[in-house]
Amino acid sequence: MLSSCNKVSVSYSTTPSLKYNGLEVLKNKGKDSVINISLSYTDGDGDIGLNSSDTFPPFNFGSPYFYNLKVDYISIENGIEVPVIIPLTSDTINFNDRITVLTPTGKDKAISGDLTLHLGASPYPGLTPDSVFFRITLFDRSLKKSNQIVTPVIKLIL
Repeated sequence: MLSSCNKVSVSYSTTPSLKYNGLEVLKNKGKDSVINISLSYTDGDGDIGLNSSDTFPPFNFGSPYFYNLKVDYISIENGIEVPVIIPLTSDTINFNDRITVLTPTGKDKAISGDLTLHLGASPYPGLTPDSVFFRITLFDRSLKKSNQIVTPVIKLIL
């Protein structure tokens, strides 16, 4: 994941906000290998991100807030949404991540910036869904939840 942050002098809501900017599917030897999803974010109080030391509740492993960027990988089978399950387990596949602290120094904490998610087209060896989409949500340190981004369905060649 790649991120950048720009200082702004405008006012944003203190609830984080995401905007979908598009996606690109990269190929390797004629097969889809990486999906790049481009997003923008804003947050009025700039409290996006976690430090590596943020491991106590509510940011402890196993907590719903351990990952502050939720990225669900969902397959379409016969027109129906199906979470993708890791073979021989009951775990659903996701690309959840912990964004590091983006809070600017100084008096003005409002931030905006861009994120590009670099996600594997095939989420697990042997899994070859033909169509997928992603649901993406961001949480700030105050546990405020952004709007949910839903990408278009991506027809894959795996």
